[in-house]
Amino acid sequence: MLKKTCAAALFIAVALSVAAANAATTEKALTAAGAVSKLDAAERTVFVTVAATETRFVWTADTKINGTLAPGAKVTIRYTMLPDGQNLAHQITVSKN
Repeated sequence: MLKKTCAAALFIAVALSVAAANAATTEKALTAAGAVSKLDAAERTVFVTVAATETRFVWTADTKINGTLAPGAKVTIRYTMLPDGQNLAHQITVSKN
């Protein structure tokens, strides 16, 4: 009986922590749209001009990039701000226009 109770408590704790992590990511997800002003594929950084301001985004191997990034391309980026202030792109969509 004690093993079942401990197992159930552990399961609930894990489920709650996963749900909280997902909620935190969803709540802080931001979107930006603009034109690529600079691109450094080796550093995995892209600078996008958003509302007349150049904003830096970084991406990882987990980032979904739809289309081909190039200077001048119009993009929409779904991202979160990391604790160190960096903008981490989760999805970059290049406009077909």
